[in-house]
Amino acid sequence: MKLADSQKQLYLQYLAVTLIAVQFSFDSCVYLSSVVQYITVCGSKNPENYLFILQAVPAAVQVFFSFIIGDIASYVGSLKWVIIFLYFLSFVGNFLYSCAGAISIDALLAGRIICGAASSSGAVIFSYITAVTDDRTKVFKLLSIYRTSAGICMALAQLIAILLALCDFDIGGYRITSYNAPTFISSFIILLICVILIYVLENPSARSTKRHKNYLGAWKQFFSARRNRLIGSLILLWHMFLSTFFMCEVLYFMPLFLTLKVGWKAEYEGVAFMVAALLGVTGSFFSPNLVRLFAKLRYFNMPEDTETTDNDDIKKEESNDNRDMNNLHRSQVTLTIFALLVAIIGQSFMIGASEALSHGTLPKTNSGIFFTAGLSLTMLGYNFMGSSVPALFSMYIDPQVKVQLMPFIGAIAGVGKLVAPIVLAALYKTPLGLPLGVGLGMILIGVSIPLLIYLAGNRL
Repeated sequence: MKLADSQKQLYLQYLAVTLIAVQFSFDSCVYLSSVVQYITVCGSKNPENYLFILQAVPAAVQVFFSFIIGDIASYVGSLKWVIIFLYFLSFVGNFLYSCAGAISIDALLAGRIICGAASSSGAVIFSYITAVTDDRTKVFKLLSIYRTSAGICMALAQLIAILLALCDFDIGGYRITSYNAPTFISSFIILLICVILIYVLENPSARSTKRHKNYLGAWKQFFSARRNRLIGSLILLWHMFLSTFFMCEVLYFMPLFLTLKVGWKAEYEGVAFMVAALLGVTGSFFSPNLVRLFAKLRYFNMPEDTETTDNDDIKKEESNDNRDMNNLHRSQVTLTIFALLVAIIGQSFMIGASEALSHGTLPKTNSGIFFTAGLSLTMLGYNFMGSSVPALFSMYIDPQVKVQLMPFIGAIAGVGKLVAPIVLAALYKTPLGLPLGVGLGMILIGVSIPLLIYLAGNRL
C-alpha cells in the first residue's frame, strides 16, 4: 500500500508539473496566429509597431515579477496558492485580450501585460519542484517533464487556434471570430485547469528567503570561482540569452511575414507554428541520444593524448568519474554547437523565403512553406540549446550559488524576450527589413561558436 501511495503521489506530481506548463505555453503562443489581424481589426494602422509593444512590454513585466515572485511566495507562505493565483491572472489576461474588440485596442496590451505577470510561473516551478521532493533524480525528471510539456503545449495552443479559426458567433452582442476565439476559449480552459490544480497541487510551505538568501554573497561566490569556471558560466549565460533571442525571432517575424507578406489566414498560420513547435519538441526528446552519440564518436575517433608528459600526470590522477564528467561536458558543448548550426540553417531559410517573395521568384504559398521550414529548424535549434545549456551551466556553477541566484538566472531568458522585440522591430523598419533582423541572429551565432569551441577545451 505504501508503494502504491508513493506511486500515486509521483504521478500526481507529474500531472501537476504538466498542467503548470499549459498556462506558460498558452500565454506565449495561442494568440500568435491571429495577432496581426486582430491588431488591425482593433484599429491600429501600424500593426508591426504595435506587435513590438505587445511583446516587449509583457516581457518587461515578466522579468520584474520573476524577481519578486519568490518573495511574494515567502510572504504568503504557500507556493500552491501563488501558482493558482498566477493561473487566475492568466485567465483574466486572456479573457480581457479577447474582449479588446468591444473595449479598445488598449485592452490588447492590458491583457498581454496581465499574461506577462502570469508567465512568472516559470520562475516558481523550480522552487515548487524542489519543495515537493529532495530526490535529485526526481527533480531532474520533473524539470524534464515541464520542459517537454511546455513544448507540446505550444503545438496544442496552435491546434486550438486552427480548430477555432472558423468561429463566428455572438455572445451578448459581442462577436467571437477567428481573431479572438483562441484566447477566449483558452481563457476558460486555463480556468478549468486552475480548478483542477487546486486538488492536484501539493501545498509545500515556501521557504523564507530573507535569512537564507544573500544575493551579494552569492554574487561574490560566483565571481570568485576558478577562472575557467567563471568564464564558462558567463559564456553559458550569454547562450541562455541567445536561445531566447532565437525564439523571439520566430514569435515576432512569423505573424508579420505570414500575415502581411504571404497573406495566410489564421488557420494556416496555426498549422505553420504547430509544425515548427512539434519539430522543436523532438529536439528535447533526441538531445540525450545525441549527447550519447557524440560521446561515442569522440571515444572512437579521438585517441588519448599520450605525447605530452604533463598531461600524462594529470590523467593518472583523474578519477573515472572526472573522465566521464569531462566527456559528458564535451558532448554537451558539441550538442550546443550543433544546435547553433541547425538554427543558422533555419535562419538562412527564413531570409531565403523573404528574398524569394520580394523578388517574385517563388509564389506566396511556396515562400510561406519555405519560411515555415526555416521556423521549424530554428525552433529545433532552440530546443537543443534548451537541453544542453542548462545542463552545462549546472556543471560550472556551485549548486548552492545556483539556487540563490535562480531569480537572476531565470531573468536572463526574460531579458532576451524583452530586448529581441525592440531590436527586431527597429531593424524591420529599415529598407532591408526581415532579412536584416534575421541576419543579426546569424551574426550572433558567428560570434558564439568560437566561444563554445573555447569551452570545449575546458576541463572541469
